[in-house]
Amino acid sequence: MGDLPEGVVTFLFTDVEGSTRLWEQAPDSMTEALRQHDEAIEGAATANAGVPVRPRGEGDSRFIVFASAPDAVAGAAEMQLRLEAVNWATPEPLRVRASVHTGPADLRLGDYYGSAVNRAARLRAIAHGGQTVLSGATYELIGDDMPLGVSLRDLGSHGLKDLTEPEHVYQVDVEGLDGSFPPLASLNAVANNLPQQVTDFVGRESELADIGNLLDEARLVTVLAPGGVGKTRLALQAAAEATAEYPDGVFFIGLADISSGDDIVLEVAEAIGLGFSSDEEVQTQLLTYLANKRQLLVFDNFEHLLDGASIISEVLKAAPGITVLATSRSKLNLTGETVFTLAGLEISLVTLEQAELASGARLFIDAARRANSGFALQPDDLEPLTEILRLTGGVPLGILLAAAWADMLSVADIAAEIAKSLDFLESDLGDIPDRHRSVRAVFEYSWSLLSPDQQAIFAALSIFRGGFTREAAEAVAGASLRDLAALGGKSLVTPSPEMGRYTIHELLRQYAEEEVRRDPKRAGELVEAHAGFYGNLVEEAWALFEHGEQRRTVAIIEGDLDNVRPAWRHYLAARNAAGARRFIGGLWMVYEIRGWYPPAVELFGEALDAFDEHATDEATITTRALSAAVQAWFLPLVGQGEAGAASAERAVEILRTADDGEALLLAFNGRFVALFYLGRFETVIAECEEAIALGNAIDRPFWAAVHLGWKAAGLILSGDVAAGKRFLDEEFELLTQRGDQFFIAFNYGHQARIAIREGRLEDAVDLFSRSVEMTRELGHTRGLQFALHSLGEAHVAVGNLEEAETAFTESLAAAEQMRMLREMLGMIAKIATVQALTGRQVDAVELNASVVTDPGSGESLLTATATIGEGASAELAELEAAMEPDEYAAAHGRGTSTPYEVAAKGLIDGLTR
Repeated sequence: MGDLPEGVVTFLFTDVEGSTRLWEQAPDSMTEALRQHDEAIEGAATANAGVPVRPRGEGDSRFIVFASAPDAVAGAAEMQLRLEAVNWATPEPLRVRASVHTGPADLRLGDYYGSAVNRAARLRAIAHGGQTVLSGATYELIGDDMPLGVSLRDLGSHGLKDLTEPEHVYQVDVEGLDGSFPPLASLNAVANNLPQQVTDFVGRESELADIGNLLDEARLVTVLAPGGVGKTRLALQAAAEATAEYPDGVFFIGLADISSGDDIVLEVAEAIGLGFSSDEEVQTQLLTYLANKRQLLVFDNFEHLLDGASIISEVLKAAPGITVLATSRSKLNLTGETVFTLAGLEISLVTLEQAELASGARLFIDAARRANSGFALQPDDLEPLTEILRLTGGVPLGILLAAAWADMLSVADIAAEIAKSLDFLESDLGDIPDRHRSVRAVFEYSWSLLSPDQQAIFAALSIFRGGFTREAAEAVAGASLRDLAALGGKSLVTPSPEMGRYTIHELLRQYAEEEVRRDPKRAGELVEAHAGFYGNLVEEAWALFEHGEQRRTVAIIEGDLDNVRPAWRHYLAARNAAGARRFIGGLWMVYEIRGWYPPAVELFGEALDAFDEHATDEATITTRALSAAVQAWFLPLVGQGEAGAASAERAVEILRTADDGEALLLAFNGRFVALFYLGRFETVIAECEEAIALGNAIDRPFWAAVHLGWKAAGLILSGDVAAGKRFLDEEFELLTQRGDQFFIAFNYGHQARIAIREGRLEDAVDLFSRSVEMTRELGHTRGLQFALHSLGEAHVAVGNLEEAETAFTESLAAAEQMRMLREMLGMIAKIATVQALTGRQVDAVELNASVVTDPGSGESLLTATATIGEGASAELAELEAAMEPDEYAAAHGRGTSTPYEVAAKGLIDGLTR
């Protein structure tokens, strides 16, 4: 591929007519035919200074770009000549249609984007196999500079299916080739009144295909969504794409400006060009006219005229060839209606390349460039752009109103302003309907369509974040199933039957929340009801944990985490210690399983800040101490082992005098993990007896078993393997009886370490593999990281070096996901060891040098005695002795100048390739 030209360039788009049919008829020969096809096209393009652009996901299409319009025409002509001369492998020749169009090059990340590219693709779509068409823009640039043997034929002005400005089209006639083709497949071929659009249609490819399929199967399709989501634009595009299916025409009937259902008949008649010619009732005349027609009627904005929707039923009964596509904020509630619920555009982004492909980001970028021609998305814009898309919920109107500020504000500033107020999302452009002038105007219109009772229910539902269950809606907001169905029918609530949940678009939720805040008493009642409901939910889920249902515990709480966290914070703000206490166990479990360690430190730190450490009431004393103990579990996992051990020790002392045995058991749990990371196994062994006895005394056999495991691990790691094994076996039996998955994975790991000490290396590999499988199934990221680390060491001991490297690298990826920096350094050093053992000495030096350069290498991995840096330095000394000095020095220099995070990324990327 040559350098891609910039500035004003000319695009050549091609594809094969009827390729799907050819693949079905001759799949084997089509592979060879496509090779012939590519060779002919690329040969003609490169012979005329054309540069192929990377494939765009269409196997039989090609995209060539030229710096010169005459070169592009010459390339297109030569391409058709070469294709005509091919001795095709298929039973019939491949017929290639092509378009040539000139416009500004929007070159980003090695590909072209923007309206010129879209125009070229739409122009290609109206041509026939063997035909090359040329845009008016290219024609103006060609002038008299025509290639020899090539002429242009004026085909007139044609509407393209992007519904933007019509294109003056020319046919490229090549001497020696037949220039006779059917009429172009443009919008001109079918009667229509589809309104011209001023901007390109962006994204919605799958939705467009879905509506096309529905129109093939159903005669009444309603696109249902709140205002601003893009119903009208999608329906227009779907209608344009479907014109070939309706020989008698495709007609748009806009209903926004009429106020009575009685006027719908007149609007239809005007749209289709029907003049009433007798005294006969106008509806009868309309039905008679439509009776033998095959047409698509697009009714837009039907929500305020539902009392007149029966006319559609009458049309469908009287005219079997008529299909109706409607847009509405409410269901039409007609027999045979198929509802297509439209959601917002894509909102998740990670890279610039994803932003160029994601529809929500593409819409923002295109609109921002219209406001500011110099706008270019930068890496630092990804996070605020994602926030803009999240805040707007992917609603196109919201995105467009946000992007309109790109001439005055940075992407980050736009995101900040939206977060402050919905009223930022408004426009003063003169050609925007009042109902779309601002996001608030859109929602005020939807709000006005609700009854007072529906307004009250919808406002109450705004208390939920991230969706809710039917049970939650009834308990908190007093919403019945019928209420939810009614709001769903008005596209204000979106049901997800497979998930058993309902969602409200975030912008709608914010609007409704403002409404409920107008009544502070009602708002306060809702907050209390919400917090109480989710306190019960977390408490009930947590009770499942010690009965072997850890996956259910996590699924229940994590599924409603967006509601659980505000409920927890409500109790903190209200200084309600008893309410907050109900959340601690469940939140600990979810944050541990998912590896959210820094956020966990902050989360439980909020409780320490909220509750007075000098309080004298038992609820506050217990909740604060338990929060400190659970936070202490996470502190060593973020490199603060001493702080964790000290905090947990204080919590244990406080809770020994409290009447909350479970809290004390959890406090011991937090203390022991901190002590383990500090290598203080003797202290763990000594304190475990109290915890085991407490678990048995308060009839909590699960927690007694857990602390048996802590004691077993302490004994094993301090050298008393025989004693440790007895406790380990006892823990294993108790946990197995309860179907545990969380702690038993660590039990497998300790069994494996005993197997290594006893020389049963294959058994160790098997036991560590079980631990990996169990933690992976549970989704326990830290458990998986530790199990993979241990499995790698077992593979090294056995001599399975390839498997060892894979395990260490997967462990590195898990550590990177959790930002456990010490474990990342440790796994890099382990991978370096495998590299040295497999003869990759240079690689091993680079990785070890990267490790020892970082201060974090002064720490030890769990279960290890030497620091990470000591092991890496010892290995470097061995490598230096075995290598040529210059080679070692060069590798060492590269390693010391490479941050370990960069080294980690390279290793992880290598694993996925």
